[in-house]
Amino acid sequence: MKNIRNCIIGGAASLLLMTACDNDVLKYDTSVVKDFEIQLNDEPWSLNTGISTKPIFVYKENGDFFANYSSHYRFALENGAYKFVATDIPEQMVKSPVNLNDLIIPQLITADQPVKISAAMPYSSPFENKLTMNILSRSGILRLKSRDIAPDPSYAIIKTTVEVKRSGYKVVDETFIQQDLAVSRTKRTTTGGVNYTDDFILFQTDEAANNVRIRIDFMTQDSVIVRTKEFEGSFQILPNGVSSIDFNLNDPETPIIKDYVLTINGVVATAKKSNSRQ
Repeated sequence: MKNIRNCIIGGAASLLLMTACDNDVLKYDTSVVKDFEIQLNDEPWSLNTGISTKPIFVYKENGDFFANYSSHYRFALENGAYKFVATDIPEQMVKSPVNLNDLIIPQLITADQPVKISAAMPYSSPFENKLTMNILSRSGILRLKSRDIAPDPSYAIIKTTVEVKRSGYKVVDETFIQQDLAVSRTKRTTTGGVNYTDDFILFQTDEAANNVRIRIDFMTQDSVIVRTKEFEGSFQILPNGVSSIDFNLNDPETPIIKDYVLTINGVVATAKKSNSRQ
């Protein structure tokens, strides 16, 4: 009986020793990520106290999703190489924990969601250097505003379609998916177009070849198209910017809207007049 007791005690002691050794190994094989900061469009950004949002996404070197963390606390990672991504709207930007190489944020056809996310930043243990994750706006706003003062009772619905050249944003290498896409929205009007305004959130264009084009369908209450108009020219979308177009919906019949004022971030960029008004 004594021998059995000694064996049990000896086994327990060995188990404790093994556990202690494992803990030492665990401590040795991890490092604390403690010196990091998050920026939003080059300005310091921090998560408000008490908010449970987790803006930091960590991926393994091969792109496999590893973990999602709050920026309120320091955290430890197994020693190795990782890629860090930050966004202030994580639920909208990273809807599922896919491999980083497959993470593509789509251009929503509803055009009502900004895209704000950092580059994928490489970071390796022992995490001694400061890591800066700069969340950048990858989209801007196209704002349409009618300046009509006289209503047109021939239509009750305004359907605006914006033709874009970019259908998605690939996070791993900060590139856009080049693909033609039409985003559209319908709005009912009881004023015959007076006071019409609408905002479309679209990917930045960067180059003139990616500029967006606009078409408007005027429809009856039963969605029958009365007429269609297109804007002359194409329009630039700046990241975190506003491209605002002031125009008349109810100008005399013409398939092309030539008379408009384009303002980009508060500065008039284009003031076009149709030939009939020159």
